[in-house]
Amino acid sequence: MVLPRFDLMGSAFGATLFGSLVAAATLSVNPVVAIAQEVPVHMVADEVGYDEEFGLYVARGHVEAQRGDKIIMADTLTYNERTKTVTASGNVALLMPNGDTLFGNYVDVTEDFNDGIVQGFRALLSDDSRMAAASAQRIGGRQMILKNAVYTPCLPCKTDPSRQPLWQVKARDVVQDSDEQTITYHNAWMEMFGVPVFWTPYFQHPEPGVARMSGLLEPRFSVSSGRAGVQYAQPYFFTLGTDKDVTVTPILRVDGGPDPAAGVGDVEYRQRFRDGALRVEGSGTYEDRLGNEDRSIVKNNEFRGHFEGDGLFEINRDWRWGFNSKLTTDKTYLSQYHFGSPDWLENTLWAEGFFGRSYFDARAYGFQTTDKDFDSDNAPMVLPTISYNFVSEPSQYGAIWGINANVMNIVREEERDSLRFSVGPSWTLPYTSSMGDIYELKLAFQSDLYVVNDVDPDSDSVDPGGAGDFDGVSGRFFPEASLKWRYPFVRPGESITQIFQPIAQLVLAPDCCNTGEIPNEDSRTFEWDDTKVFDTDRFAGLDRVDSGSRFNYGVQWTGYVADGGYADVFLGQSVRFWEDGKEVRRGSGIDEDLSDLVGRVTLVPADWLDLNYRFRLDADDFDMKRQDLGIVAGPDEFRANIHYIQLENDVSIDKEEQISGGFRLELGEYWAVGAQAYYDIRDDDFIGFNSLLEYQDECFGLTLNTSYAPEDDDEEDSAGDFTAMIQFRFTNLGNIGSNF
Repeated sequence: MVLPRFDLMGSAFGATLFGSLVAAATLSVNPVVAIAQEVPVHMVADEVGYDEEFGLYVARGHVEAQRGDKIIMADTLTYNERTKTVTASGNVALLMPNGDTLFGNYVDVTEDFNDGIVQGFRALLSDDSRMAAASAQRIGGRQMILKNAVYTPCLPCKTDPSRQPLWQVKARDVVQDSDEQTITYHNAWMEMFGVPVFWTPYFQHPEPGVARMSGLLEPRFSVSSGRAGVQYAQPYFFTLGTDKDVTVTPILRVDGGPDPAAGVGDVEYRQRFRDGALRVEGSGTYEDRLGNEDRSIVKNNEFRGHFEGDGLFEINRDWRWGFNSKLTTDKTYLSQYHFGSPDWLENTLWAEGFFGRSYFDARAYGFQTTDKDFDSDNAPMVLPTISYNFVSEPSQYGAIWGINANVMNIVREEERDSLRFSVGPSWTLPYTSSMGDIYELKLAFQSDLYVVNDVDPDSDSVDPGGAGDFDGVSGRFFPEASLKWRYPFVRPGESITQIFQPIAQLVLAPDCCNTGEIPNEDSRTFEWDDTKVFDTDRFAGLDRVDSGSRFNYGVQWTGYVADGGYADVFLGQSVRFWEDGKEVRRGSGIDEDLSDLVGRVTLVPADWLDLNYRFRLDADDFDMKRQDLGIVAGPDEFRANIHYIQLENDVSIDKEEQISGGFRLELGEYWAVGAQAYYDIRDDDFIGFNSLLEYQDECFGLTLNTSYAPEDDDEEDSAGDFTAMIQFRFTNLGNIGSNF
């Protein structure tokens, strides 16, 4: 029957998994207390009564009570008015608003909820993980003690629910301290398939919901056949408040060299500000090391270390600034201790501003190399580069004007220096005729002023050439006009919609302005492909202008399939006139009056196929100068890929021809394997091989990555023919892994 409303005598013991079930016993059927409570309880039971002699309020038979978003169910619920205790017995269950369901055989708690006990504690959590204990005891309102506890996130076996889970954690005692916000395990061990694999007399971690707390983090292991040797790193995390922390990591190494054993200390500091964030890290040690250029030299007992950091800070709604940095004492330290070792380390200080349709950027760069074939002393320093860009609102006729301004100062200790001032206004008018063809008229003007030292007028080399080097001031004025036309022809259909459009562009510019007295710092690379055909400036950077006049043309066809697939084909070329091509390097593809023919083919008919092909053909005999083919095919369960690239002798690149291929195969619901191999066709040489073995279910993950590469002439500190990385993932506990 439905009874009158009753009130809950209190709230749950805590937000933790261990305290929630005891709160299930805090329902009362005391009508006196109900008057003082604001949140009512809706209760259904087979019978309810009051024993005046013993002071007992009792609800029996399919008791179900709800207060707010919490529901408790039990066979019997009792409140003892004299002892001020609440008991619930028989199939006690509490449904929590976060999705957790908590169970107990018997619950006995005091009225103030500071002390109590739950017999036969069990919990099914919202993430399907499970917990159980012989008893759960609440002491003093701050501690919860579980006896003979067990926890696992692994689901029961579908065919044999009684089978041991893949892994579970057991402990004789688990103590949750709400004041300290910690959970402590005594005499705890982990089992896998019912077999103990790890034991610890003591283990502690923060309560669920605690975001940050001081303590040990996951250790890191690595094993290398090179000079890195065998390493063990054990981070310790210190919280210094809600906005900052420090991680201290001692790293121990044995084997490798040149010292047979060593230790490194690493410290990382992080802090969040109201308008920014900061991270700095440094490490150091004293030990023997190899020479930077000549690695047959051993230098004894030298300081070795590194520094890195980054920051981002908001000044106001329009301005922000930041930095990133990475420095090291020598060329082998970073790779030997696995701090990440790119060939060039970049250090940047920058500021930028956003103002409507304009943008300001200022940066200073410094570089350090870890490559033994380069000298950091002659690396360039950019002090600074400043850029300003503005694009106007479209005018009445759709015209847009803009301006790009730049200042860049590059200095070196012994080689050439340059200071550049550049301003480039532009005006663009788009137009669509009544017939549907689309035009774009663009006028641009670039003016540059250079102050330079040690510039070789006959070479792009940064090395000073001697008496013929130029020191002084040079500049240029470079106007350019272009008109682009395209006409999309659209043919809709039931199964495919096709778009065919011829494209043409006329670019007019003088044959001038790339003088040898202007150093080439930021336009040193060039690649002629389908993306460059209709660029008015095909060079990167500002130091080289795309001089001379030319006519560009091409055709593009695109088809869109009704079910989502598409195909795209493009073919383009350029014809140059009024320019002799002396500023374009031989073999670039645009060094002749008639450029090489470039194109692309993209085919994505469905989710199971993605094909991309780019090519470059010689304009005279249609010899293949470059081709790049990438194919990814197959369903999600089996994806295979192949990548082929051919580079003809051009610019400064020797002829190359390489191919790689691989696959990823999913074996059932949890397992996956994969592999990738690389081969140099030109040199008939095996480049390398990678493989993957992966397992992931709801509670456990395993990843094994392996790679093989032939021995290099210059063995790096962490290099070797064979490397492997294995990682174990335990849901809700963390990861542990090792490099080999």
